[in-house]
Amino acid sequence: MTDILDLIDNEIRRKILSILSIRPSYIFELAKTLGTSQQLISKHLKILEDSGLVYKIGKFDSEEGPQRILYKANAPLLSLLQFIEKISLMNFDSEDAIDQRDGDINELISDLKSIDSEISVLESKIKELIMRQQSILLKINEILNEMDTSSLFNLMDDALKRGDFEIILDALNKVL
Repeated sequence: MTDILDLIDNEIRRKILSILSIRPSYIFELAKTLGTSQQLISKHLKILEDSGLVYKIGKFDSEEGPQRILYKANAPLLSLLQFIEKISLMNFDSEDAIDQRDGDINELISDLKSIDSEISVLESKIKELIMRQQSILLKINEILNEMDTSSLFNLMDDALKRGDFEIILDALNKVL
């Protein structure tokens, strides 16, 4: 436990964990958000990943560069750390207070297990949606590469002038 507490004693790692506990992210995005280098983010992510505090949830292609790896905070482990921190701060006054807290704690732990299960299902769904999104983007890219760029430009220009974007959808449907 001391090792994990040492890990989260670093400000950058705490910020990374804070972001990744809200939503998955990749190195470039974290570096940009935190105003630091990708190398520094990569170093801290490696440390956090080795400790089990974060994990990879998938990869996706990027037009700007190499494949991007999405990272996510290990929510159950972070919850456990918060739980342990709160227990250490509790003041156990009487047996009645202890019994009440035990009941509350058991209920909360049960809720946590339920939430963790739901998170796992949602993470799987997110991974599936990201893969579908990438597949759709690749198909759109293939279609656009097959189209004559001047006619595509004229089509978009015409759609903008008319304010009718159905023109673009109709043209894409004809190509499909």
